[in-house]
Amino acid sequence: MATSQISIPQPCAQPWASMSPTEAGRHCAVCATEVVDFTRLSEAEILAFLARQGGRPVCANAYATQLAPPPVSWWRRWALAGLALLGWQSVSSCATQPPQQPPTTAAAPAPTTAGQQQQPVVIRGQVLDGPQGPGVAGAFLFINDTQYGTVTDENGRFELVLASGWEPVRAGQLTLRVQGSPFTFKPKELPVKVAGSGSPIELLIQMESIEGRGQVMGKIHLPVPPVAPPKG
Repeated sequence: MATSQISIPQPCAQPWASMSPTEAGRHCAVCATEVVDFTRLSEAEILAFLARQGGRPVCANAYATQLAPPPVSWWRRWALAGLALLGWQSVSSCATQPPQQPPTTAAAPAPTTAGQQQQPVVIRGQVLDGPQGPGVAGAFLFINDTQYGTVTDENGRFELVLASGWEPVRAGQLTLRVQGSPFTFKPKELPVKVAGSGSPIELLIQMESIEGRGQVMGKIHLPVPPVAPPKG
């Protein structure tokens, strides 16, 4: 068994810094239990520690990269699957736009000239890891309280092409909700004025780290090994 097979299905939100230090980690007064600090242990030391517990419940604090907790992978798979299920169309390597609305039986609008046609609103930019940090790859950007949005590329860049007649655009201002890894960044909301934007709107979004960045805390879940099928 490797540590990548260990998970923390329900991460704990209690602040690590507020807990009392113990020999193995810290004591959580809320849960009245000791939280073992896996961040200072190697993979072999973690596995040896768990073996000594003999199956007893263990609450631990670990780097997300040490384990591979399901919430991270589920979060990414859910959001990316949502893009496909909602039928979003790609604008660039990672950009998306709202699905086309089905035709209605309403009377067709009067013909317009090329000068009267409204151009789509383009919002593009880069999501950064702090003021001087690199681009944040795989960050999600949602529009208002919808599931419409896009995902940043490997350099943290993104682009949204929005129909000028879409309701959030017609309102003149929308909000971008930016989400990186929940174990690394705080969610961010950014108001964007789109009224009268004749040229692309350029944004530089700086993400803020959470306390205990890159760590996840909660009860350890050990994998159940497979059982040999019956022979008879």
